[in-house]
Amino acid sequence: MGLVNLHAPLSTLTAWSGLRVAASTQQEGLADPARSRMEYSLVARSATTLSSSEQHEAAELLAYSFDDSPLFQLAFPRPDSRRQILQALFITILKDAIRFGRVEIAYTHQIVGVVIWYPPGGYPMSTLRILRLLPEYLWIVAANPIGILRLFRAQIVLDRHRPKQPHCHGFFLCARRGNPVGGLLIRRVLNEVDKLQLPMYLETQESRCPNLYGRFGFKLLHNGFETLASGPPTWTMWRDPRPNRPA
Repeated sequence: MGLVNLHAPLSTLTAWSGLRVAASTQQEGLADPARSRMEYSLVARSATTLSSSEQHEAAELLAYSFDDSPLFQLAFPRPDSRRQILQALFITILKDAIRFGRVEIAYTHQIVGVVIWYPPGGYPMSTLRILRLLPEYLWIVAANPIGILRLFRAQIVLDRHRPKQPHCHGFFLCARRGNPVGGLLIRRVLNEVDKLQLPMYLETQESRCPNLYGRFGFKLLHNGFETLASGPPTWTMWRDPRPNRPA
């Protein structure tokens, strides 16, 4: 899950672009994933705070996972600078989501999965919340103003399609290769919204995601519309809450 969603000139891209899997841990200089699964238990938790090291580790995983996102590649075509911009963007998103949204973390001896979502009214970001993170956003804008402008234009189109009915907003989901945590994190989020009896909405620019999320009860709302001229198509999806089972 993960896309881009700009609400204001300094806002950021968002959406659930589907489960993103980071490249092989061997390429990252990390331990062999099979060995890690044998030696470490998988734990998932709702994060109400993140240390600076956890924040940077989660942002690095998200940036690595979304480096090939069609919209991010269109906005930031240079690979050398795209990763740096995305890491700064995800640190900013995590700072906001920890306070105003929800962050779920899966980890063994390292973070292996992250999901970010917002309850009703949490997304898009208010002007006050953007101002709280103004230094971070100014750095991102200065790093690539043309790319940010493209994302802002895409966001204007996305805002027109977003339902007015109160809903939870699926933002980003990623998982490290070799750790089957994507489904675990999705189910954690959906169990929570079902308990609250709230619908969930997501936007994606990955053609495989409608089928993927369809297995979790999402239904297609808009089928592959353009947010930018010659840009990647966007699909939007909606999931009504499942009735709570009697105790």
